[in-house]
Amino acid sequence: MTRYTPYALILIQLIGSNAFTVQNNAKFPSVTTSTSTLLHAQKQSRSTLIKPPAPLKDAGIKNIQTPSDEGKEEEIYGTKFFGGGAIKEELFDEAVEQQADKLSKLYPKKFQAPTAEPGEEEDPSSYRRFIDEDAFDVPCRSVAQRLQTAINQALYVTEDGEEIITPNQIYSSNVQWKTLFSRAKESKNPLEELTRSLDFYKRLDVAIISAKLDGGSGDAKVEKVQIRWEVSLLWPNTWESRVLLTGTSALTVDMEQGLILSQIDILDGKEGQDVVQAIAPQIQPRFWDLYHIGMTPSSEIMPKLEANLKKGAFSKYSTFEIPPRLVLQPMVDDKGGRLAREAESLPNFSFSSSMITTGPKAARYTTTSPIEVAIRRKDGKSVIEWNIPLPAEFVSYYDELACGDLTGVKDGEACKYSYQPRRVVATLSYGGNAQDKEVSDIRKELYEQVTKDGLKPKLVDGRPQFFFLNNDAKACFTADKGLGMAVYEWRPEFSKSNEVGIELE
Repeated sequence: MTRYTPYALILIQLIGSNAFTVQNNAKFPSVTTSTSTLLHAQKQSRSTLIKPPAPLKDAGIKNIQTPSDEGKEEEIYGTKFFGGGAIKEELFDEAVEQQADKLSKLYPKKFQAPTAEPGEEEDPSSYRRFIDEDAFDVPCRSVAQRLQTAINQALYVTEDGEEIITPNQIYSSNVQWKTLFSRAKESKNPLEELTRSLDFYKRLDVAIISAKLDGGSGDAKVEKVQIRWEVSLLWPNTWESRVLLTGTSALTVDMEQGLILSQIDILDGKEGQDVVQAIAPQIQPRFWDLYHIGMTPSSEIMPKLEANLKKGAFSKYSTFEIPPRLVLQPMVDDKGGRLAREAESLPNFSFSSSMITTGPKAARYTTTSPIEVAIRRKDGKSVIEWNIPLPAEFVSYYDELACGDLTGVKDGEACKYSYQPRRVVATLSYGGNAQDKEVSDIRKELYEQVTKDGLKPKLVDGRPQFFFLNNDAKACFTADKGLGMAVYEWRPEFSKSNEVGIELE
């Protein structure tokens, strides 16, 4: 019996009748669990409350007009305010009005084409991800945004006034779809299968992270497009494990009609990895979640993919690949150094919302980990920069993402979203914090080991790119408002749960 067998048994017991297909290989028994179900899965609510309020029902009470009311004009409340009198001047708050106008632009209900007006100034307080040239090629933007909208509508109850995008407006009627995920025979396209999956998972979100042309110019009628996605699952077990799957889909797209003609889904990781191998390590209880039970929900953990690198047999460091991802990047000038220890917690301006965690209005939120921090030299000064991974639900919720509270930002402070390409890194475990004196010695040891093994550190302006992974930290996001809280867990130094890292070429 191999070490994978317990995971397989757990999956078989938990999956039930409608999850995914376990591939036949040497490590797993041959099990196929796929039940055809009608498309009657209950879609998810957009409410960010743990207990959404029940919809109001008509009690059937009728308005009875008495004879004394006849001919009497009923006062419409609010007319004095809108009439422009003294009450209006008293209640009008310019700051609130500006904020409301900003929110209406940030969070439009209807689909909008992802285009930037010529000469339009970029709003530093928000991020329009579909017009980010690092993530989306111009010919692919409309396809990616419409696909994201259709995915959201397949998973969530649509709102009043929202423009409906049907599956036949996204996928061809005879679409060729090859996937390693389970698929019911009745599912004609991925959107229908996503809706069916809601019968099993407690929560399910899919975020389109990027879309790039695959060898074409964008002028042809039919183009090859590669999209990158993240799938976040809330597993239906007692401890509600959070599972994050990342990968790509190779699309063949009719650019004139905006229809997907074929789709091939590929998981990140070593070739031949199936869904079970990707999910199994993530659904078992995590020690520190149990130790700090009830503190926060289970986190979306940054994937650490196997890197195709050769290192020395006795080397202590680990190597792995971080797939492309979208991160929040606060940044401050490191004026106080080790005495101020500013790198040990996120700056206040990086938070875009407050969060209620108890009571009837407790927020439903998603946590991500680890929080990455780096201290580097830029323009002749020391700068602290964080990379905070974003949960799939938050990324997919709106086309524009709110970027912290920048109203009181000082010189030397900034906050933005950034699409990071693939990174290959090496790390050494460490039980302290990012600004400990011992970190300098660990950096030196790590640099000497990787160069001795023939690996090449990535250099920027002649400097190696070191960083620190706070695995003991969690960033907490609500779907509609973004980062609202950061939790730093206590862990003993001997556990060496954090990591000092260096980027490799």
